[in-house]
Amino acid sequence: MDIRTLIDQIENGDIIALIPKPRPPEHPPDKVLGKRWYSPQEVADMLGFGIYKVRTLLITGEMRSIKDGKYRRILPEWVDEYVTRRTQEADQ
Repeated sequence: MDIRTLIDQIENGDIIALIPKPRPPEHPPDKVLGKRWYSPQEVADMLGFGIYKVRTLLITGEMRSIKDGKYRRILPEWVDEYVTRRTQEADQ
């Protein structure tokens, strides 16, 4: 339907309201707040490390993590702390 036809229908009273289709949210609800924590595999992918390197960092305590049931979880701040510490060490 072209705009002129639409305007004519509104002027004739054939159409009294235009109701737009609801738009889907730009971000799914679970993505609004961002991830709360990462798995070791996600951290490995983010940093470009292998999973064994990340596991070693967790075991040695170089990167903080928590145990959630049988899974290890890493907060985003802890990844940032590790990266910041490593960059500072490289600058010295």
